[in-house]
Amino acid sequence: MNKLNKMRKEQVNALIEHAKSGLKSIEIQYKDALENTTIPHPLQIDIKNCMENLRSALDYIAHDIYEKVIAPQRTAARIPEIINIYFPYGKTENDFKSGVGSSLPELKTISQNLYNIIEAIQPYKAGDNFLYDFCNILNEKKHNVLTPQIKEIKQGLAMDFGGARIQMGPGSSISGTGFIGTGTGGVFLRGDKISGDSPATRISGNVKQTIIKWVSFKFSDTGVEVLPLLKKVIEQVDWLCKNIYQTI
Repeated sequence: MNKLNKMRKEQVNALIEHAKSGLKSIEIQYKDALENTTIPHPLQIDIKNCMENLRSALDYIAHDIYEKVIAPQRTAARIPEIINIYFPYGKTENDFKSGVGSSLPELKTISQNLYNIIEAIQPYKAGDNFLYDFCNILNEKKHNVLTPQIKEIKQGLAMDFGGARIQMGPGSSISGTGFIGTGTGGVFLRGDKISGDSPATRISGNVKQTIIKWVSFKFSDTGVEVLPLLKKVIEQVDWLCKNIYQTI
């Protein structure tokens, strides 16, 4: 392995380890954001940086494959070098083959093993869209921001009666008649303390109560949940790195 390849491999490993370390901080911020029902800018920046570093790792891997495996064949055949090299991906097999043809032409013929390793994480082979979702979210034409995924639990506090609604917790309100903001406090109704975490008990049976909680964050343009995607991509890029560099 030449010096340039070695330097890239070390950089790929460093990017992966940095992503693993960053994930721990992201998970802490993520939990706090759910509890506070706010999405702070530092969390969004950390997620963006983590994803961009992982994408860089993939592209570095593609460059090393090209220089070690593809370039010597093209040089011998006096075929012009490829300037723009990206890690190939595609939602369908045809899309993937198109990406390979653009960045790593003839890879399947030159090294079936390398082709198989890269193909193994493609959606149509893996049965999982994580790679496509990941690359799609990073598309420079998109402007993905984090949005909350809301889960409604059938006990808690949003009270609906007589065409009106009283809601405590995130987005606290009395629909049509005003606004109440309880924060961590509560309201007393007929001697019964009610709050966003505690449903009322001394009310008529025709009043429906629910608690609304933020349970996760998704990327706005794609609807993909953040943490599971990050964890999957880190795991798979790590696997890819080990297998690729054992082969080239």
